[in-house]
Amino acid sequence: MNAITEKNKSKDHKPDVWVVVLNWNAFEDTHECLLSLQGVTYPNFQVVVVDNGSTDDSPQQLNTYHPELSFVACETNRGIAAGYNRGIEFGLQAGADYVVVMNNDLIFDPDFLTEMVNTVQRWPKCGVVMPKIYYYDEPDIIWSTGGRTRWMPSNILLRDRQKQDDRSLQTEEIIAFAPSCCLLITRELCQQVLFDESYFFYYDDWDFCLEARKDGWEIVFSPASRIWHKVSRSTQNSPKSLRWWKILGQSCVRYHRKHHSLGLLATYVSWVLLREMIKGNFKSLPTFLRGIQLGLQAKTVDDMQPGWSV
Repeated sequence: MNAITEKNKSKDHKPDVWVVVLNWNAFEDTHECLLSLQGVTYPNFQVVVVDNGSTDDSPQQLNTYHPELSFVACETNRGIAAGYNRGIEFGLQAGADYVVVMNNDLIFDPDFLTEMVNTVQRWPKCGVVMPKIYYYDEPDIIWSTGGRTRWMPSNILLRDRQKQDDRSLQTEEIIAFAPSCCLLITRELCQQVLFDESYFFYYDDWDFCLEARKDGWEIVFSPASRIWHKVSRSTQNSPKSLRWWKILGQSCVRYHRKHHSLGLLATYVSWVLLREMIKGNFKSLPTFLRGIQLGLQAKTVDDMQPGWSV
């Protein structure tokens, strides 16, 4: 019997937590993530793997190595937001008090989930908890402790990125934004706000945080909850695919149409074009502008249908 299942036989009257791990063509990362979850000390959690339309054999491999876990299979890859929502819906139907959505390229401190639950219980208006996230390959260096808004050009800046962890980063506090690579969400918030599936990826977490705050919920950073994320400082600014640029264009249009204005969108697009031209990245700009065009052609924001194609 797997360690996750064995631990969960002892409930200890703790809130019921469902952990949603998103997989897409990535057996090795997902397998390592699930093995790390086996060492988590929280006594009452279950795991559901949401396969987001994989086209390789990773679902079969994961079922072979982790047959005790729950699996949800999406017929096609409809993006991170849609995958998270399938997992959230599964957790709510199973009676979850809290749902933790996460990417598959993470490993965990054994007490990370206990600390997230402790944090949400200390803040009466808390709907979302974010852990402290380190770089996987530089385990003492911070990737993010949350985010803050920059309005001109409109963007989200990660807090404390590339800082060495120290005593100044140990404060539990309300934040404006939390990247969605790992979030604890309360049942009550999930029943009011889900991820907007018109985002394939990018801006989906910005949107989710804004919608949660509009409904009166707080987002809280939990510094005692620690995880490590496979994002390399040497490669995170590497060239992106044309598909990425098209989806970025569509997503930024949707985000600005929902929450800001076309004037602010124009400023942001101009800034991106100038930035990329300075870098010499001319070949991506037509695809980025095509994504912008597709977003603007939609009669309403709800007509937008992003997809993983050029």
